[in-house]
Amino acid sequence: MKVLHLDNNHPSLMQGLAALGYTNEEDYTSSRKEILQKIGDYQGLIIRSRTPIDKEFLDHATSLRFIGRVGAGMENIDIPYAESKNIFLASAPEGNRNAVGEHAWECCSHL
Repeated sequence: MKVLHLDNNHPSLMQGLAALGYTNEEDYTSSRKEILQKIGDYQGLIIRSRTPIDKEFLDHATSLRFIGRVGAGMENIDIPYAESKNIFLASAPEGNRNAVGEHAWECCSHL
């Protein structure tokens, strides 16, 4: 199975997917039109927020089984439509928890 990464992520994500047998491909510069032309070849998609995953996108993603959102929000994904196509959605809602806590500590320690 092939996974398309549309935004740069931590290398451990690709390493973990590769260990599970996925082929990882990266594309951080193509236009939406170019991505739509090839998204049908992929079973997985890893994104941040650069590309809106709307009905048009999902209709082109004919083989897509999952979308991984690196980050907390899923506002750039048409969740009901993705779910209607049985696409599994995953996000990392607590991924920045430590950084936020550290920042708050730094700010408050100066008071």
